[in-house]
Amino acid sequence: MLTVILILNGFLATFCFYIAWRVWQFRRVLIQATAALDTAEQATHRVLQDAPEAILQGQISTRQLRQRYRQLEVNLRQAEKALSIVRLGQLLFLGQLKVSQQVSQRLHRSQKFSQH
Repeated sequence: MLTVILILNGFLATFCFYIAWRVWQFRRVLIQATAALDTAEQATHRVLQDAPEAILQGQISTRQLRQRYRQLEVNLRQAEKALSIVRLGQLLFLGQLKVSQQVSQRLHRSQKFSQH
């Protein structure tokens, strides 16, 4: 009976040593994973530490660009109105010129007929 108990204790001790060895290996894997995560966190922090200022500067620049764009749209509308007025003036001037040319041609023709 004593032999059976000693053999069972031997198996139980061997099994416990095996479990302890597996836990020790798992601990090593966890330590390596923790180190890798710490390294990644530090690298991410270094890369992103200036991000809030850069984002804020980008927002400010975007706001300024939108304001400038709105002002340019107003200027464009004013320029389009001015150009349409100039074009209307050209059309009126050219129309008057054509009308005056037609009148002078008619007068010239009528003078020719009256001289004969």
